[in-house]
Amino acid sequence: MPRGRTRRGRPFLLGHQVEILVDGGPFYRSVLADIATARRYVFVETYILRSDETGWRVARALAERANAGVEVALCYDAFGSDALSAEFVQFLDDAGVKRLVFRPLSFWKWSWPWSRRNHRKVLLVDGHIATVGGMNIANEYASEELGGNGWRDTSVRIEGPAVTQVDRMFRYLWRREGGSPLRTDRAERPSPSGGLPVRFFANFARGERAMIRRAYLVAITSAQKSVRITNAYFFPDRALRRALVLAARRGVEVELIVAGKSDVKPSVYAARSLYTRFLRAGVKIYEWHERVLHAKTAVVDGEWTTIGSSNLDPFSSFVNLEINAGIFSRRVGDIMVAQFEDDRARCRTVERGSWLRRSYLERLMELMFRWMTKRY
Repeated sequence: MPRGRTRRGRPFLLGHQVEILVDGGPFYRSVLADIATARRYVFVETYILRSDETGWRVARALAERANAGVEVALCYDAFGSDALSAEFVQFLDDAGVKRLVFRPLSFWKWSWPWSRRNHRKVLLVDGHIATVGGMNIANEYASEELGGNGWRDTSVRIEGPAVTQVDRMFRYLWRREGGSPLRTDRAERPSPSGGLPVRFFANFARGERAMIRRAYLVAITSAQKSVRITNAYFFPDRALRRALVLAARRGVEVELIVAGKSDVKPSVYAARSLYTRFLRAGVKIYEWHERVLHAKTAVVDGEWTTIGSSNLDPFSSFVNLEINAGIFSRRVGDIMVAQFEDDRARCRTVERGSWLRRSYLERLMELMFRWMTKRY
């Protein structure tokens, strides 16, 4: 794995502090604490925003900063956040929170769930702190102690110069989609000094819509020892499937944690339609059956880590707006490997022998997905 640059020549920047946030308890405590420290601006992007207990908790934190004179800008997806109450929206407006609804639904335009959606989850504070990952703003993602459902998810909090990449992406999207003018200028990038190498991958501008997929391909094809992927909605395209199979065949330990139950049941059958080929190649597959799995992470050779919003499916790879952090660090890799092993211990192992004896109904469902996606 190249230490300095990606395949497109964009560098990992030095000088970062990185904190892995596993599940909703640490995530929401971190988010609320960071919002409270904002002095210039707070920018938020989310796919799902609900007017439930968790949504109100975040809304009150944003409103408090807006009332204190901090510029607060909130972008949420129209399809993912279609159930917001009028009271919730009015509360944000009254506090001076700037809102941008990404591609409002209408009969004529952007009305279908498979049109391009903003699936990113971002908190940006004063241009120096960015938190990205899989967690939306809703009770499903909050821990039970905070009144939530405790879905299994992962985010990462990053301080350092690469955060300006996230700042630039947010401002570009805000302008392009017609958001009201932002009064604060982008924070200047701090000089790199020590710390960890980080960069952000985003399915963003027209020429970069498959950037996260390309980052996965480079990492997997470069792997020498191990590939460990946790992904909630797992249906990679043909090139990624081939890269995983070839890695396993050349002796790389390839392990996958995927959803055994899901809020989107067809995604489970889609993933299972790929098992036979993977198992024959020596890929190890583990299904998570506890809480709903929503994480999207990978660690390659214990050094290259990615955490973000991107599933390994056609929507994330080629259609939706997504953002992942890439971190090149043995220390972070050790943390992620330990978390993977902890999750794996709570999964059901998919054994090749028992898998080949699965029911005809299971086979029929998988066959249907293979037929529908045979060109993918």
